[in-house]
Amino acid sequence: MTVYIAPEAILILILGCLTAVGVFKYTARTHTGAPTRGDLVSAIVAAVGVVTALGVLLGWNSVATPGTATEPVPQPTSSTAKACPGPSSQC
Repeated sequence: MTVYIAPEAILILILGCLTAVGVFKYTARTHTGAPTRGDLVSAIVAAVGVVTALGVLLGWNSVATPGTATEPVPQPTSSTAKACPGPSSQC
């Protein structure tokens, strides 16, 4: 099964991941004292903040686009009975 992911959503996720990596590396360099790894919690919080902010600003794209509209609404028929061209089970 093929799942379509909007390009805007991919861009938002990539920017969130890049932000997380940047924050993780920055916190490792600015830590005073013994050298340690970066702050993973701060990196995750920054990524979630960026993804949320960009999602709100650019839109989550959850609304159907004009090209993927739902099925058309059938038009009401007249009150007169129409003849069925095939057997009665096909009417």
